[in-house]
Amino acid sequence: MKEIIGQIVGFVAMAIIVFSYQQKSHKNILTFQMISGLLFTVHFLLIGAYTGCVSNLIGALRSLIYANRGKNKFTDFKLWPVIFSVVFTVSGIMTWDNIFSVFPIIAMVASSVVLWIDSPKINRAFSMPTSACWLVYNIPNRSFSGVATEIFVLSSIVIGMLRLDRNKK
Repeated sequence: MKEIIGQIVGFVAMAIIVFSYQQKSHKNILTFQMISGLLFTVHFLLIGAYTGCVSNLIGALRSLIYANRGKNKFTDFKLWPVIFSVVFTVSGIMTWDNIFSVFPIIAMVASSVVLWIDSPKINRAFSMPTSACWLVYNIPNRSFSGVATEIFVLSSIVIGMLRLDRNKK
């Protein structure tokens, strides 16, 4: 039963993250990703995929900090991408299950750098490889909502890029 509930929570998280890539502002992208990340934390916990669980929890905190840049010295600290990269790597090692555990680590380290850049255009373009890493992790972990999420996220990124990022003549 908990796996079914986990999948349902994952599908709600999916709807929120897909919606995030249609936002025009960097802060809105990060806010929706934070909410989605918290829901995916619950999802991965319920299906027993602990690297994904911890990665999403840390990712939600990262989104909160990144979304509030420019408000105080704490959130403006220039080493946040490095700090989060180290934390994701250490947490990935501590929750290591199998070779597929490397993919969330790669995804979250890369996105720690990409999401620090205050540009929705860059965020969308460089989120594609991180999404592909999550897709590879989700398949063996039987995260059906995770697999669907990455397919929709990749599609949403392309739509967002076409709708918002291309030069209009």
